[in-house]
Formats: sequence, C-alpha cells, structure tokens
Amino acid sequence: MDNALEIFVPAACRQPAQWVLRWIFDDVLGVPARVVEHTGDQFEIRWRGRVLTLENDFLRRHLPLWRQPGTLLIAPPRQWIHVRAMLDVELEDPSIPVLWGEPGLVRTPQGAYLKLDVIGSIFFLLSRYEEVIDPARDQYDRFPAAASLAVQRGFLQRPLVDEYIEILWAALRSVWPGLTRKTARGTMRVSCDVDEPYERWIRNPWLLAQGVAGALLRKRSLAGAATRVKNAWHSRRGDYFYDPHWTFDWYMTQLELCGSRGAFYFIATPGRTRYDCAYALEEPRMQALLAQVAARGHEIGLHGSFNTYRDGAQLGRDRERLRAALVRARAEARSGTDAGAGGSTGAKAGPGASDDPLVRGNRQHYLRWDAATTPDLLEQAGFDYDASGGFPYDPGFRHGTAREFPMWSWKKQGPLRLRQRPLMLMESAVLGDPGSALEHMARMKHTALRYGDFNLLWHNSRFTEPGDRELFRQILAA
Repeated sequence: MDNALEIFVPAACRQPAQWVLRWIFDDVLGVPARVVEHTGDQFEIRWRGRVLTLENDFLRRHLPLWRQPGTLLIAPPRQWIHVRAMLDVELEDPSIPVLWGEPGLVRTPQGAYLKLDVIGSIFFLLSRYEEVIDPARDQYDRFPAAASLAVQRGFLQRPLVDEYIEILWAALRSVWPGLTRKTARGTMRVSCDVDEPYERWIRNPWLLAQGVAGALLRKRSLAGAATRVKNAWHSRRGDYFYDPHWTFDWYMTQLELCGSRGAFYFIATPGRTRYDCAYALEEPRMQALLAQVAARGHEIGLHGSFNTYRDGAQLGRDRERLRAALVRARAEARSGTDAGAGGSTGAKAGPGASDDPLVRGNRQHYLRWDAATTPDLLEQAGFDYDASGGFPYDPGFRHGTAREFPMWSWKKQGPLRLRQRPLMLMESAVLGDPGSALEHMARMKHTALRYGDFNLLWHNSRFTEPGDRELFRQILAA
C-alpha cells in the first residue's frame, strides 16, 4: 500500500464518504487508496508530498439535519459552470450544474483545492437522499421524476455522477500528472419484464369475452376481436403463432445474433393484487419457457410483485418459488431430452447456463421503490443485484450513473452487498413518438456506453405495432 493515495475524511461523515470513495477509487478508477479519519472539515487526498483538497459542503451541512422530512432542506443554488474554464476535461457538455460547493479549482503551492463538492453530490445522487426526505409520491406510491432535482434542473439525461468523477480525475491529474487509471468497456444490457407472457384473454371463456368486448366496444375493431378469438383457439392447442405477446423465441434470437444475452424477470406469485400477473410459473407453457430461456443461456430473475417493495417476507417467498419452478422446468426438460420425447425444448445450452438455477437479480413491478427500505429487503432476500433504478416514463439517469454500484442502506447507515444496475430507458417512454424513438434511444445508448452500461427494458408484449420489431433490431445495432 506504499503507492496508495491517502484520503483524509472528517470523522463525522466517514461512513457515507467512504462508501462513495471506495466505489470511485476501487471500482471505477482502479487507483489504490486508503481512507483515513481526520479532524478537519474538508476532504484531503495526499500523496508524495502534495495535497488535493476537496470541498465538503453537502455532508457537512446536512448531517445535523439527516433525514428530517420535507423537501430539500438546503437546496443547492441554481448554478451551472463551464468546466473547461477550470480543468482540461471532456464531458457530455462543458456546462455542468453545481449541486453543492462552488465553481473553481484553486492552485496552491502544495497542490490544488477543488471547490466543487464532488463527493457530497455523488452521495446525494447515488443514495437517492431526496427520495428519503421528500414525501412526494404518485398514484402507485412512487417518487415521481418531476419531483427530482434532476428534472427540475434539467440534467436527468446526463450521467452527472460519472461526469463528476471525470472532473475529480482531471483534478487528480492536475496535481499528479503521472497517475493512471483502469479503462473498462461498457456493454448494452437488454432486459424483459414478463408481465404478460401471453394475452390474458386466453385463460378462460370469461376473460376471452372481456377481451372480445373490449376490442369491439373500446377499439371498435372487428379484426382485433377476431384475432383474439383465433389466438385463444390456437393457443389451447399448443400453437402460439397468433399470440402477439409470445415473442420470446424471436426476442432471444435477436439478442443472440448480436452476441448478447438478455435478462428475463418473471413474477412468481399471480393475482395477489389486480396489478400483478395472471399467469402461473407451474403452467406447462411457462415451464417450457423457463427451460428454454435457461437452456439458451439467458438470465432468469424475479420481477418483484406489486407490494414486495415493502414486504421482505414475500420477496423471499417469491424468489424461492421462482427458483423451485426453474429447477422443475430444467429437470423436466432434461428428462424429455433423455427420453427423446416431445418434452424437449430443442434449445442448446448457451453461455451462462448452469446446473444451479440461482435467481441473482430483481426488478420491481411498476418500478415501485422505497429508497429507505427496499434495498435492505432485497439484500435480506438473497439477491445480488437490483435493476429497478430508473423512472418509468422519463428516460435518463435516476442515480446519476451508467455504472453498477453497491447500494446504500439508510437503515444501517452503510453500504450493502446488493448492487444496483440502473435502468436508463423503458421502451414505452419513447414508442409514443416513432419518428424520434430511435434517435432518442441511440443518444441515450451512446451517452451511457461512454461511461458504463446501457440498460434497456423492452417488454415481450411491446412488439404489437408496425415497426416495433425493426426498431428493436436497430437499437441493438446502433
């Protein structure tokens, strides 16, 4: 550790500061560093006789008011800076908002003083501090994007955390020009929330009657009503060609043609609320689907049902139920293959297939999330990562980053083992404007991949309009 930077942090804010600093220096930059407490008010990075001082504005001022309810207790100024005026750094745009601290880098005989509070601002964004103290919620008890500082100040579509890290790196290089960092190549991650694997109208005659009536009365479509009847007729005979939601084989094939694998998140317990799914994992059709997804090397995760964002016991039960269904599906697929019978899925095992069907990941249904509670419940349920970290209707960077990171526990006041793979975009947020959908998605993809991963959610049931499939292929190739 002789070559490690020493980062001195005020004792009062050691836990939040260390969480941010460990992620930045260990995961992102790959620069050896150790955190040391000191009695000063600012952060200091010391190495080889030189010092970079970092402003400590957010944590110093907010710790005495920690988690008191209300809107932002100390709102940051509405201030933007032209960062190239103080540092040689390339960002998405040279003009960047100042959340806490002030603009400017001051040179000193021993090094420099960065007046922008990068550590506190990154903590604010990653931890979702504003969601813990702001009571604003929508009809589904979700923190609305409109209440976020990112929307109000116009930076939701910028990975501000990642840009602040670039500013910090440029400040480090201004003091120690010989420093080097690791480089990592981001990837595009495509995921599918399996809300409706097939049209729910086919489950029984009563639902079919509702579906036909809806097509005739609400949509005034005789062809739509006829299609629903045709789908019900053929699906009951094992022919799913006419089901507009049963797109899984095509979906996986598109990903595989790009050398990629997707993540498919299934709801484990049907019908707990009117918002939850109507299918059951134990159905033969769903068992065959689980076996096929697994055999082709795609990931299977949990789509935490509507109320699990505050129900850890149900989260645990749902994870075990999904795991049990996957064990059964694989066993039946193997036995069908061994017997040479029609039970085989016909799929070859792809990369990522495993005999141990771990359910590592989760995404919450409707993206329901309580920043003060849900991360702890997910860790207690045994998940390795969550992928809920985005707004449903507003594409962008809810956590300010395109990178995976360990989550903060407001309950424990420390880091969790659980990691977040933040969601940047859901297809429904852009499909309403087909003319600009590809441009919007491609711009988000380019921005995200510059710093980390591009995490896209596209439902299996959203290939119903002309051009949807071609648009999906285009964003994979963009």
